[in-house]
Amino acid sequence: MMKRIRAFFSRHAWKVSFSFKRFFLQWFSIFAILWTFIDFADFYAAKAKANLWNPPVWSVLLTGILIAGWLSRPRLTRTVRLKDKDVAIHIKVDDIFRQKGCVAIIPANNWFKMDHVSEASVQVQYRDRFFGSEAEFNRLAESRLANEPHVRGSYNGEPVKEYALGTVIRLEPPSRSIKAAYLVATARLNPFGRAIPSRDDLRNGLIAAWGYIAARGGREPLVIPIMGSGRHRINLNRFELMHDIVQSFVQAVDHNKFTEELTIVIHPDSFIRHQYSLNEMEEYLNYVCKFGA
Repeated sequence: MMKRIRAFFSRHAWKVSFSFKRFFLQWFSIFAILWTFIDFADFYAAKAKANLWNPPVWSVLLTGILIAGWLSRPRLTRTVRLKDKDVAIHIKVDDIFRQKGCVAIIPANNWFKMDHVSEASVQVQYRDRFFGSEAEFNRLAESRLANEPHVRGSYNGEPVKEYALGTVIRLEPPSRSIKAAYLVATARLNPFGRAIPSRDDLRNGLIAAWGYIAARGGREPLVIPIMGSGRHRINLNRFELMHDIVQSFVQAVDHNKFTEELTIVIHPDSFIRHQYSLNEMEEYLNYVCKFGA
């Protein structure tokens, strides 16, 4: 929560969202409405010979400034609805694991192993936050993967199971602050345990995730991070990566309405560090939702 508040008060958020022209027009409109109402009330009070309290001009000006400032504030959540469908896409600056009642979609490698993965990755955070131990997480993941086709490989002399890209498993943690999560294999690893950058692999993983959820999942609200630029090492900006998520989702939900809500989450640290423009993202979403992918 504190990181979202810090993002709200960040210089970047106000720089891309605040407009003095819009602020002045809103302030002028609010002031005009308030003053008209005061004059109207005063006129009828005089006819009725009633005594009303007349607020000083400075208080009306200040009230207008406060309301205009609130209306001009940075909006860290944007919502667009798909044309002719009861489906909403949200863009939200927040922690993915604070979205209660949602099912998270989390990118994973095709080994479904985290020994060599940074603690900053979404999948490691999920494991550490919602499971009592690494062993508990591994037991549950292995039970879900038991019937999935795989080939044998090795890493640092240890055997590993390599699953097909697009393999999806659903995990429901003991801690229910987040409902569940779909782990999706969206990246292949090289013999050194590092991701092989591939936009096609990411796209295929997303398509497989939507297909799995459509076939086996409930109509639950979904939440997904902007994936691809971190551990995947794909050399694309986050706007292009968001495009892949939205495009694949819109195409999938056009054939099967498996959810009514998708939230694309941007971590507050990433929002500040990479200087996202939510205005541009909202414009893009409006275009896609109106004209299709």
